[in-house]
Amino acid sequence: MFRGFLTGVIWGAIAVVVVVGVASLMAPLPATVVPQTSAVETTTGSDKEDTGGIASPSQADEGLAGEAGGAVEAEASEDEQTPLADTDPAPKPDPGQPQENLTAPEINMLESGVSGTAETENPVTPAPQARAPEAPEAEVTVLPDAETSITTNPDQPAAPDVPEVGSAFETPAPEADLTPGAEASEAEEMSPAPVMKPAGTLTESFPQHKSSRLPTVETDTGDEAAPRPFEVNAEPFEAEGKPLMAVVLIDDGSTPIDEAMVTGLRFPVSFAINTLTPDAAAREAAYRAMGYETLAMIDIPAAAAATDVEVAMEAHLKAMPGAVGVLEGMGDGLQGAREVSDQVTEVLLASGHGLVMLANGLNTAQKLASREGVPAATVFRDFDGKGQNATVIRRFLDQAAFKADQEGGVIMVGRVHDETLSALMVWGLQDRASTVSLAPVSAVLRAKQP
Repeated sequence: MFRGFLTGVIWGAIAVVVVVGVASLMAPLPATVVPQTSAVETTTGSDKEDTGGIASPSQADEGLAGEAGGAVEAEASEDEQTPLADTDPAPKPDPGQPQENLTAPEINMLESGVSGTAETENPVTPAPQARAPEAPEAEVTVLPDAETSITTNPDQPAAPDVPEVGSAFETPAPEADLTPGAEASEAEEMSPAPVMKPAGTLTESFPQHKSSRLPTVETDTGDEAAPRPFEVNAEPFEAEGKPLMAVVLIDDGSTPIDEAMVTGLRFPVSFAINTLTPDAAAREAAYRAMGYETLAMIDIPAAAAATDVEVAMEAHLKAMPGAVGVLEGMGDGLQGAREVSDQVTEVLLASGHGLVMLANGLNTAQKLASREGVPAATVFRDFDGKGQNATVIRRFLDQAAFKADQEGGVIMVGRVHDETLSALMVWGLQDRASTVSLAPVSAVLRAKQP
């Protein structure tokens, strides 16, 4: 019951507040307030200038104090008819007519802080410039005769006394000697004395290598050297401008010479004959008669002394007097020891033969022989040493023809076997053979010379 009473009081209070608020909004305004209908006249800089503050009374309040509303309307209409200001633009000046009434504004020099006028002021005097330095006057010493004398500053030292000698033009030149041989004698007198004695021959430097048993390379008179066997026993050959390729066939004396097979090759080959073969000289003569070059195939043990090498080389070369050179044998060879290869080089240099060596490491022995003057070269490949058939032999020959241009000439070694000769005859007819110039072994040795 109490809760219902309290609820009724609250809702009653809310209703009273709402009714009072609505009544206050609907009630008219008081008659004493009149809205302002005229603009407030303000003049900048006058005593009546108002900032719009609340303390100053408005014109509406004055009208309410002593005048009626009609007087306010009449006064407002008079204010609307009166122009407030002249808004027409000022006339533009005419630049074509002279302006006679223009006067320059007066400038108060005292107020501006500048004393005097520009005309009365003296210009600022520039700072005095420094005087340019002048060179010091040098003291000049003048000789008595000023026109022909020389000025000396400082004094020059006196010239030394020169002894008087006769002029070269006054002394008569000696008469030239026009007799034959006079110029040669004068040249000998003027040439300086030789500083060093020319070196002698190899036999003078190394008398222990001189042997009377080897073939001599001098004639009976001793004035002119005889042609070397390398030149005398070589077959004539003219290069065709192609890479050179030489084929050397080894004849070990085990089979008779098949002249038909040999002459059927139809290109130059060379034959190496083992000097220990009993009929080595006869075989050499047979090949030489058919127009082929021959080589003496020699083996020397590595333990041989220098004197043993010299004696052995004499015997080997004597067995084949028509050989152009020596081919290193397939047994002991010639490179078993450095002493052996060096002694062989000395012997061949004295005898005048060429040298063909087997490939061995860096081929040092062959290079040393070439440097000493022996025509020497290394074999490029042994193409049938392991019983290769004709097909493999032709393939090896093709490879040699390809390398001939790069190596400056190659030497191939084979054997006098029927299958080898048949493979050579077939290969000589193929196109690859036409890319090289098949030559005797001496031509390749000559081309390899440094």
